[in-house]
Amino acid sequence: MSAPQASSKGIRPLIFIGAAAFLLTALISLPASTLSAFVDFERHKISYEEVRGTIWRGQFLRAGVAGVALGDVDFELSPLSLLTLSPAISLKADRGEIVGHGRVSIAPGTKLSLGDVQADINFGALAQRGVLVAPAQGQVTFTAQRLVLSRKDGCRVAQGTLWTDVLDAPAKRFNMPAMPLSGGIHCDNADLIVTLDGKNARAAAALTLRINRDFAYEIIATAQSNEDDVASALRVFGFEDDNGALTYGTVGVFKGAGS
Repeated sequence: MSAPQASSKGIRPLIFIGAAAFLLTALISLPASTLSAFVDFERHKISYEEVRGTIWRGQFLRAGVAGVALGDVDFELSPLSLLTLSPAISLKADRGEIVGHGRVSIAPGTKLSLGDVQADINFGALAQRGVLVAPAQGQVTFTAQRLVLSRKDGCRVAQGTLWTDVLDAPAKRFNMPAMPLSGGIHCDNADLIVTLDGKNARAAAALTLRINRDFAYEIIATAQSNEDDVASALRVFGFEDDNGALTYGTVGVFKGAGS
């Protein structure tokens, strides 16, 4: 073998390594703005004023979803998750109507997974219809150790808790003590179930929200009070007598914030 041939064979691996290193560096350095080529933000009603960083770690400034302001959102995409075709993104939102952090994963078959979620939500920004014919006020604290939803199979796993003071303002209008509600989430025959209950010295309340795989929902609210003025006021708002309690039910379809 001639010297030039030997030299050429020795250079080829170096060229391959150099090319691979260049491509890897370019991939790692892809700006976060490149995400718009892969995600239809407009279709998902996602807005933002500016994006910084790379596709692996960056920040959306003054972001929003379906009209709900999220403030600044930091994100980190796990490269290993791409190998399983289930992109996993860690998110942290600050200075918006929803403040918190969590992990989101999207798998084939339109399967959405949430994990390690801790969020404080301004309920008034989401519930535009209000509560008991008055503008909604209060906060919702939501934690989810794990939540798995599938377009095909519906609710598969739901482990989490909720707390809210949304009934404190209506209670105050009737000169009643505060009535914070607490509860959790679970799956029932592919439906996601949210339950909340609470009481004060003058009344008790419970709420069950059922959401199916098509985002159709059913809400059943139950209230109990031995005071005639409280019961009369609830009847005005649509509650009906039912075996010693007062109940109210409504159905609909979630289409976005405020629905």
